[in-house]
Amino acid sequence: MNKHLIKRTITISIVFGVLFFLLNYFSSSHHNAVGQLILKSLLAMIVLGILYYVLFSIVNSPERKYKFGITIPIALLVAIIICSIVATIKIGIIVGLLIGVIAGYMWEFIEKNKNGGDHR
Repeated sequence: MNKHLIKRTITISIVFGVLFFLLNYFSSSHHNAVGQLILKSLLAMIVLGILYYVLFSIVNSPERKYKFGITIPIALLVAIIICSIVATIKIGIIVGLLIGVIAGYMWEFIEKNKNGGDHR
């Protein structure tokens, strides 16, 4: 599973990076800043690759898909709504994603340690 996820992550990141570069290159009127655009595309590829790998390694079982499938969208919605009031939607997305992942892990921790950690 891990090798397959790494190959898929690399493939999707490369495709995303190339598309990111092409869209920004053809929509820009400043074609002399190609170096900066390449660096931005590489940074976008790396960030997407890390997020893709982390997210899909988190949801490796049906129970985790259920837990994180509930917590992440709710946390994203709440954070985006709150941060849109102060005009910081980008920060809201990041904060919402982090809060959703933390809430999912807390849900797992609480379920695992029910009844003093006694599993019967």
